[in-house]
Amino acid sequence: MRTINIVYAYIAEGSAMQTQINLAAGSETIRTLGMRASATPYRKEIERCLDTGYSVAIDFSGKDATQSFVDELIGGLILKRGRTVLSSLSFQNCPDDVKSIIKFVVNDRAHQLKTEQAVA
Repeated sequence: MRTINIVYAYIAEGSAMQTQINLAAGSETIRTLGMRASATPYRKEIERCLDTGYSVAIDFSGKDATQSFVDELIGGLILKRGRTVLSSLSFQNCPDDVKSIIKFVVNDRAHQLKTEQAVA
């Protein structure tokens, strides 16, 4: 079982609490976060933090990630909570490839959500 390193930080701006999730913690020898299942514990922690009113900063320091990993990490959140969930998320230290994947996943899931709402 992978340990998730969570850092709680008080942000003075707006008196909000923010949780930082460091994806490098517990996987120092792994360069690329690839398996969908490996993102699940992080997503569950993100959901828990969002449910308590915290914003979440996801730190990709020193890591690459596949589309499957990113989709499991944030794609389901968009489908469940809508695109507005992104206002409670921030992404730190993302390599350019990961930024592109995040943008693709966000757009793909937002489109899927819009299509599902149009059908309903």
